[in-house]
Amino acid sequence: MAFEASARNLSFTEAAKELNVTRVAVSRQVRQLERFLGFELFFRGQSSIELTRVGRRLSRTVHQGFQSIIDEIESIENTKEDSLITIATTSGVSTYWLMPNIGRYRRIDPKADFRLLVSHGLVNLVQHDVDIAIRYGTGNWPGATSVLLQRQQILPLCNQAFFGKYGPFETIDDLAKVPLLEFESAFDPSSIWTNYFRDKGTVLGSRVRMSSYDSYINFVQAVLDGQGIGLLGAPLMQQFLESGVLVPAIDTETLPQHGYYLCQPEGASPTGTVSKFRDWLRNELSSEAEPGDDSVHQYVPA
Repeated sequence: MAFEASARNLSFTEAAKELNVTRVAVSRQVRQLERFLGFELFFRGQSSIELTRVGRRLSRTVHQGFQSIIDEIESIENTKEDSLITIATTSGVSTYWLMPNIGRYRRIDPKADFRLLVSHGLVNLVQHDVDIAIRYGTGNWPGATSVLLQRQQILPLCNQAFFGKYGPFETIDDLAKVPLLEFESAFDPSSIWTNYFRDKGTVLGSRVRMSSYDSYINFVQAVLDGQGIGLLGAPLMQQFLESGVLVPAIDTETLPQHGYYLCQPEGASPTGTVSKFRDWLRNELSSEAEPGDDSVHQYVPA
């Protein structure tokens, strides 16, 4: 700070006044910095100082750094914490399900601000100040209460052009004759083609054209681009099904899988803004719970 103030004022005396210390203290701190760096920062005259060439370079960088800190502090101060909603989820949920709904909610509550944390791992809700999380699985996570929104329902999907070129497909076995696409990090075993064929009472042969993806976004994009058939479905693909962008490759029943849950830190006291958004989100995204299904879950150690 002694260097920045001295460089800005071109005076140790004015810098000292600004920092509420003595001129000698400022001069000493600048000398210590010069010895540490190994080069001089100022030309010192009888009654004035000037920056050296490297001093000017360093002064610009230090000034920009201080200005960035000031700007960030002002930004934080201008953010009303009671209007901020921090949400944690995966890239697939955020892209295909959450963001379109947040866009609609902004028209309902324009004052709400959002902080979105996207991760394929489980984010610590308390450590990252998360208000709401949408997770996929069993609903049983430590440190969180969870409410079932919807279960995933998959079936073989492809785009219209792909279906027009290779279809129609009469049986499950017909699908093995065309390129199949697979999300290799799928949580549900039945989302893997080999298991899906088994669950449908047949066997997927070894001479099948198969492409796999470790990114859900890339996997979905490949299906949307017409590169093959993927095991997808509601709720994430609902918008594409309703618009006709994606169509079932074969007339078959959907296969229920695990569910998407709305989670909150256990024992949390959400703000009014968070509570309002949570209730709206639950109302918009929830489907009827299955018979015998406990829609509210708390972590139970195994």
